[in-house]
Amino acid sequence: MSKSPHLAYGRHVLVDIAQADHALLNDRGALVRALTDAAVAEGATVLGTIEHAFEPNGVTILLLLAESHVSLHTYPDEGRAFFDAFTCGVRCEPVRIFRRFVAAHPVGTYRMVFCERGEAGPRETALCGSGGMA
Repeated sequence: MSKSPHLAYGRHVLVDIAQADHALLNDRGALVRALTDAAVAEGATVLGTIEHAFEPNGVTILLLLAESHVSLHTYPDEGRAFFDAFTCGVRCEPVRIFRRFVAAHPVGTYRMVFCERGEAGPRETALCGSGGMA
């Protein structure tokens, strides 16, 4: 049985970023463009964007996707950020959204956790696992 892109199924990636450039983590415009470009290149449909710059620094960005969402929260003074992407269906791959994002803006090191959510086919349990630092 092939999966329709509209099944109650999705993939979720959570990434803890470290050793990233302070200036990049505080550049809201560049980060919004990079996240949007990465999502669109993966085939996602961006429905809207919410972004906020904190004082004295740091940003939060949320892309609302037809397929679900992408978010980024940055902590420039610590060189850290948290990336999160969830895509429903099988058309878009959230790990590739992250990889496209870091191809445009290298982020230092990161730790990734990937989970399948919802009805994943013949398996009775969803798979969750973590990737090492890269």
